[in-house]
Amino acid sequence: MKGSKSYAHGAEFDEQDLFDQPAPRPRRGRGVEEMRRALMRSNTRLLLSAVMLFQFTAMLLISLQESPVDTQALILAVCLPAVTWLVTMLYGKLWPVDRAMLILVLLLCSVGIITLSDIARSKTTALTQAIYACAGVIAMAVGIVFIRSLRHWKKWILPGMVLCLAALASPWVVGEVRNGARNWITIIPDRLTVQPSEFIKPALILILSASFAGRPRFLKCLPAIGFAAACCGILLVQSDLGAVLLYFLTTLMIYFAATSNWLITLGGLGVGAAGAIVAYKTIPYVQTRVDIWQNPWSDPTGSGMQIVQALIAIGSGGLFGMGLGLGRPRNIPLYHSDFIFAAIAEEFGLIFSICLLAVYVLIIIRGVIVAMNARTSFHSLTALGIVVMIGLQTMLIVGGNTKLIPLTGVTLPLISSGGSSLVSTFLSFGILLGISSMNAEDEARDIERLALREEVEM
Repeated sequence: MKGSKSYAHGAEFDEQDLFDQPAPRPRRGRGVEEMRRALMRSNTRLLLSAVMLFQFTAMLLISLQESPVDTQALILAVCLPAVTWLVTMLYGKLWPVDRAMLILVLLLCSVGIITLSDIARSKTTALTQAIYACAGVIAMAVGIVFIRSLRHWKKWILPGMVLCLAALASPWVVGEVRNGARNWITIIPDRLTVQPSEFIKPALILILSASFAGRPRFLKCLPAIGFAAACCGILLVQSDLGAVLLYFLTTLMIYFAATSNWLITLGGLGVGAAGAIVAYKTIPYVQTRVDIWQNPWSDPTGSGMQIVQALIAIGSGGLFGMGLGLGRPRNIPLYHSDFIFAAIAEEFGLIFSICLLAVYVLIIIRGVIVAMNARTSFHSLTALGIVVMIGLQTMLIVGGNTKLIPLTGVTLPLISSGGSSLVSTFLSFGILLGISSMNAEDEARDIERLALREEVEM
């Protein structure tokens, strides 16, 4: 709430102006100790040390598997913990971000680089992923600066919608088909491709959050709902079913969090269920996915090969895994992207896989806390939308790998190979960390005001 306005008891006031104006940032250099207290986090040195030790030992083991020593893996054994320490310290000095969340995000990214260094057929796969991770770290900083600088977000809704729809539709003109979906744009042949639907994810969340902020009536929500529906329609035509499901469920969750309207939310779920039935009846690609989910052994060397090999890999890993370099994850089609969780379960084991999922849960919990502590509904809905998107994406790929649900073709956030997904996810986490830093500054300002009030009373 801006301090320049005061409202008398019972007077008329603008709810949007009251609850959705960002609080002024405290002046730099003041309230340092209070800001640290406002973060409400435990000491992260032990967590940071454990992550760096894991990164170093894992990459060192991979480098020693070959004779002579794998130079690239040895360099990564030094660079991964060094970059993790540098990013944690630098971002912690620049902004009062949630360091625990930042370290866990870097841990997941390093698990992806370690896994790809071990299982990829080409060394360039892991190196390319490491380069994309560096670009993602920069994107995360961009996300922090962006969300902290954004003020009048309402005026960007319509231009954002137009740009997002144009970007989603661009593969129809200049795109190519991969794995049955026409959603890729080639920038440099055989070197650099871009998947627009990945970068639209944070944009979708921002647009929906700005549109639904301030508890608007349903009629005012219709343009944003129509925008989300148009995005889903474009992705459905492109056969990107996983992205359709993510966009749809995230939109419903943000709308319900903003309005608490059970009736319309349940109606939206009903429309989605009806659409899924129609898609199953009319799209052969969807029918195949459901059929191999129900019985992958009906065609174990054809359409069901992915699930069959994934289940064999998970079962072969057992509780403790077969060890780095000792499994056969390359037998799984798309082992480096869509089925990387099965590859991790084979080499690291079920216990490690459960711990990996626990890391996602911890990130989601901390993200929900960030959303609950945000001072404006826009920032609260944005933080919630990001953790919902990450949680749904994790659930979809893990469920598909373990045959709990049909395959959807999404990637495991921060771990699967792919530059578009990795950079987009880092950007989303940058926005989330930016909101956490704003929460900390708001709490620091509250502590300063409380201290001043106590001094006046004394």
